[in-house]
Order: sequence, then C-alpha cells, then structure tokens
Amino acid sequence: MEPQSGDGVDAVERARELVRAEQFGPAIELLREHLNAHPDDGIAWHRLAGALIGLDDHAAAVDAAGRAIEIDPEDVAAYRYRALALLMLNRNGDSYADAKRAVELAPDDHEALSLLARNVVEVDRDVARFKELIQRALTVNPDSAPARHLARQYRRRHRRTLTVAIHLVTLPVAIVLLLGWFAVDTGRSMDARWMVWPCLVALAVILVRGLSTWSERGVLPLLTLPQVSAAAGAAGIVAAGAGYGTTREVPAAAILGLTALAISGVFGLLLLLRHAARHNRPSEEPTTGRRSSSRTSHAGPETGLSRRS
Repeated sequence: MEPQSGDGVDAVERARELVRAEQFGPAIELLREHLNAHPDDGIAWHRLAGALIGLDDHAAAVDAAGRAIEIDPEDVAAYRYRALALLMLNRNGDSYADAKRAVELAPDDHEALSLLARNVVEVDRDVARFKELIQRALTVNPDSAPARHLARQYRRRHRRTLTVAIHLVTLPVAIVLLLGWFAVDTGRSMDARWMVWPCLVALAVILVRGLSTWSERGVLPLLTLPQVSAAAGAAGIVAAGAGYGTTREVPAAAILGLTALAISGVFGLLLLLRHAARHNRPSEEPTTGRRSSSRTSHAGPETGLSRRS
C-alpha cells in the first residue's frame, strides 16, 4: 500500500536515499516516524526491514518485513528481505520458504533466485538445483552481484569438499598403516618398513595442506552421507590392500582395513553433524564479520536487495 500523503512519499524516498548512502540509523528513524502516521504503508515497512539489515538487526528486520507481507502478501521485496534476515539468523528452513515464495511471485528476480540457490545448497545440499538457479539468475542479469558471489563461493566449497574427501581417504590409511607396521612387524625385519615412508609423506602432505587451507576453516564442505561412505570404503580398501601386500595375512589385512574404514567414517560423520549443528543453531546479534559478508553479497541500495524495491 502506498503512503497516504505527498509528505509520506517524500519521507520514504528520503529514507531510501539514506540507505543507499549507508546511513541506516537516520533512515530507520525517518521510517519509524513515517510509520507512526502511516502504519499501513507496506513499502515503508519493507524498506525499514532493509535498513535494519544494514545495521545487522536481523530479528527486527524479520518483524518489519513480516508487517509488509501482512499488508501486501505479494510484496516480493518483503519476502526477499525477510529471507535474507532469516538466513543471517541461521533459520535456513524459514528463509528457504520465503525465498521460494519470492521466486514464485517473481520468477525473473535474480536476487530472489540467488537467495533460493543459497538455501537450496545449505538445506538440501542439492548442487544440481543450486547451479540451475544461479544460471537462471545470471541469464536474467549477467552482472548479478549475488549470483556471481555465490558462484565463486560454490567453487571454493567444491574445492574444499574434494580436499576433505581426499583427507578422509588418506589420513586414516596413513595412521592405520603406521600403527600396523609397529603392531605387525614390530621393527624386527625390513619386510614391512616400506609402509613407513609413504605414510609419513602422506601425513606431511596432509599437514601442509591443512595449514594452507586454515583460512578456509569457516567454509564447510558440501559432503553428503554417500560421499562419506565412499571415502570410508576407499580408505578401508587401500589400507587392507597395503596390509595384505606387506603381511600376506588376511586377518591382519582385514583388521587394518576395518580400522581405517571406522576412522574415516567417524571423521566424516562428525563433519556432517557439525554442518547440521551450525545450520540448526540460531545466531546471536550482533552478527559476525563473516555473516555480514554474506549480507553484502546481496548488497543493493537497500542492503541487499534491489534498487526496484
């Protein structure tokens, strides 16, 4: 619903310009004053939500966008703002629903498509659907900042996932074979000592790689349960094969293989649980710098969303 007076229109437009200039506090004061006189102005409510997101007051932004939606259930910008605020609060399921509704109302809204893509990859771990939505967003607007940001972020997470998957195979094998050498050969002969050097090299490579990716510690891998199972199975097979090649004893090879499988599986499941816990845990205000950077990825004149809003 439009403002009821010319002065109201001017106030909402001035607030919009203030948000563009990232003067969120004055914009919020102006919009609240306007809404005291015009509480049914849906546009002012969703612009207030955008300004509140700019100050990282995401809980209040959810409420403001909700008021806009109550006034106009087809306010696409309000759904986008609320989806973004909910995403910053780690309420991914609710954010998913709002982003989906925004896309239903405006199938060619590149920012709504980007928000939905973000939620698809976080909630469903559906990489194919994520890629489809990002491609749609870039087809609509090849210069879409949020879509391009998410595409870059996905590439980082994909590389991180491959690295973690390789570690889930190699690290348990290296640990098990080193322990196996001491347990089986006990250092009395040279028959199994060839196992030591590859394992030490593998551990050194893993350590160096881990240090080099320390800056990516906040980038959780896109691992799925089938991928964890495959990595654990590969670790078990490699460890069992190496053990049998050394000892020529099936029981010893089986023990090595099963131990590597168990270690890999436990590490993989812990990663999956960490991911689930992270996205089921409500965030605290104010948000961290990392989360603020996610907001910036959707940045437009009203903190994240469109100049058309």
